[in-house]
Amino acid sequence: MPQTYNLPAQFDASCRVWVFISDRKLSATESAWANEQLAQFTATWQTHGQTMNATGFVFEDLALVLVANEEGVKASGCSMDKINHEVKRISEEIGINCLDRMNTLVQENGEWILARYDANEQRRCITAATLALGAVIG
Repeated sequence: MPQTYNLPAQFDASCRVWVFISDRKLSATESAWANEQLAQFTATWQTHGQTMNATGFVFEDLALVLVANEEGVKASGCSMDKINHEVKRISEEIGINCLDRMNTLVQENGEWILARYDANEQRRCITAATLALGAVIG
């Protein structure tokens, strides 16, 4: 069943997006737990003492996604390091690998499936380099 993403209005197409694709599909229990962890992280995520306007969610039980509206506060190198530490922590707890940048998602018959990076991929694709929110949920 496709998931819906009830993102607040401040998270539009101009927001910055980080996508961490898992090496396997998460169970419903794992996705729910990861969603809770991402919510806790983004509620306290700061850069240089300023709270980031951010949210996070599990996409299609296949990827961890963080979204930041950087209109007021921009993510710094240190705050981006915090993302990597949190994703690593969540990944280790669940027993997945979300830091392999060769993991991709491709859309096949209206469904997102795991794949390995292929420069010649013709299907709609999400990679670790995806930057636009519309590419993830649109």
